[in-house]
Amino acid sequence: MKRVAIVAVAMLVVAAAWGGMAQTPGVTDTTIKLGSFIVQSGPVAFIGVPVMRGAQAWYNYVNDELGGIHGRKIEFIALDDGFNPANTVAVMKRLVEQENIFALVNPLGTIGMAAVWGYILENKLPVVSPHMNWLTLASPTVPHVFAIQPNNESFGRAAAQYAVRELGAKRVAIAVVEDAMGTELLNFALDELKVQGMQPVIVVKYPGTETSFSAYALALRQARAEVVLLFSYVSDAAKLIVECDLLGFKPKYVGINTITLQLYDLAGEAAEGVIFPGFGTDPQDPTSEAAARMREVYARYYPGDLMNAYAMIAYVGAQMVTKALTDAGPNLTREAFIAALDAFTDWNADGMIPPVTYRPDDHYGIKTLWMNQLKTVNGVRTAEFITEWDWTKHR
Repeated sequence: MKRVAIVAVAMLVVAAAWGGMAQTPGVTDTTIKLGSFIVQSGPVAFIGVPVMRGAQAWYNYVNDELGGIHGRKIEFIALDDGFNPANTVAVMKRLVEQENIFALVNPLGTIGMAAVWGYILENKLPVVSPHMNWLTLASPTVPHVFAIQPNNESFGRAAAQYAVRELGAKRVAIAVVEDAMGTELLNFALDELKVQGMQPVIVVKYPGTETSFSAYALALRQARAEVVLLFSYVSDAAKLIVECDLLGFKPKYVGINTITLQLYDLAGEAAEGVIFPGFGTDPQDPTSEAAARMREVYARYYPGDLMNAYAMIAYVGAQMVTKALTDAGPNLTREAFIAALDAFTDWNADGMIPPVTYRPDDHYGIKTLWMNQLKTVNGVRTAEFITEWDWTKHR
């Protein structure tokens, strides 16, 4: 009887262990299922396609060259939501209720995330490396949500600080798009200017559907702005800068992370000198060994496709995911995954991004911005690094 009892108890222990493993969504003995919503079609696909490819390239590399994570291969399911919140809701329900994913990784777009935020909180779904500036991701801290990109508080406050403290401006104006992103940026910039002891000489607001910017340019000139904070998308910023240039009005401009080298293509020489923050090394940087390794991996899976900044941050975000999965150990649970992320200290993807430190009460991700300026050097249009900027250290 004793032998039978011992065997029975042993079988119960094994069954309990198996049952515990089965309760971890998206995890089997051989796979880890990760999901995402990333636009792949429509007008925003020029961002979504490189984001998907950057993340997929790293997950493929981990599977092909490293054998997965503790013997488990990564299954990355990236669904196209068309950058439409209604589609995002349907996509998320499929990922959670049908695909049974372990975590949401590398999702793209604030409007989609806002639409499914309540659902994510309700399901306590881990979210890692979301590609958006939405402050709600990190404030207040949600135990299972880990931002990577700087948020609109960082961008809004840093722009205001830089204009006043670094450029010495006494007359600061703000040009802002009237949407959720613009509203967040404006509120933080206004508060920061107040901290710095000033008010903007004018706030020029325009709808997201605006096509003519001549009246806004005239208002900025009449306000005699020395520095204009550009809280807008790159195409809108280009139109406004061109209109100011046509008026002979040439203030200094400080933008946000929507500004890229593409501004030269849209605004021509009028883009020269525009200052904007970044938070990652250019993947085409010939001096960076980490960037060279990244390009090599990316080219293996997407030959002929030039890796850009969107692909880079998704690639880095995927590296963050796999590091946490590795650190969580072979007995993978969501709790172990979250604990591994909470232990990140000065992680910087081999220097590709500013350091990231997470703690249970701090999931902000990147806090230090890299300020850049559009400059033509020896006939080549470049984004030249100026300085690091952490708004919490300039108050």
